[in-house]
Amino acid sequence: MFYIHIVTDTRRIENSGSKVYKVISPMEEQACLAEGLRVDERAYKLDCGQIDIQVDCVEIREQENTNKESYLVVPEFLIPGRPYPIYIYLYAIVTYCFNPWMGQREAAKRTRERFGLETFSHTTLGRALKKLEKLIKEYEKEPESKTGLVEAPDVQNPAKFPTVDQIKNRKQRVALYLKEAAAGDSPLKHEAGQQHKEPDYRRPPYAGPFIDACHSIVEYTFLKFHCFLL
Repeated sequence: MFYIHIVTDTRRIENSGSKVYKVISPMEEQACLAEGLRVDERAYKLDCGQIDIQVDCVEIREQENTNKESYLVVPEFLIPGRPYPIYIYLYAIVTYCFNPWMGQREAAKRTRERFGLETFSHTTLGRALKKLEKLIKEYEKEPESKTGLVEAPDVQNPAKFPTVDQIKNRKQRVALYLKEAAAGDSPLKHEAGQQHKEPDYRRPPYAGPFIDACHSIVEYTFLKFHCFLL
């Protein structure tokens, strides 16, 4: 099935009794049906630290759609197929890139603690960074580096891996893009450097300047590239 994605910022993950988040309301669904459209739900599971939630996205298409082309409506905090809200990936990336000498393992550890996660590895962070760096290089019209932002050591082939200065430069490039996408870096720097860990992100609701910045980054990227951030 080929999807044309529609990203909506109309709602956030709330702290309610229900663990099911619906992207559109029953009234909005009825309006689609009244227009002769077919509406099907596509469920995605998200690990939100102390709780798991189900996000019910909607696939909208014409009743007689011979081209099998559908519109999938997803919230900004969701990347279909990924197990965590976008806030978690961006927190890890921001923590790593805005702290010049921090390693990926330390950034992943801080992410687990900040969001109350049982698992979030440095390899997950590394893959997310590589995807984001590729997007940035496409934006800057530069060829993609084969090394990316991966730190995994290879004792037998050390020449394959970037130097400390190269990693630092790549961190700066990612940080600059995030600053541009967020229309400023104050919430990002604060989140990367704070010690008090407020507000509490171990469960929804997610709120505050950093969360707002995450939504800005997703929206900026989707409008510029017509694709998801990660």
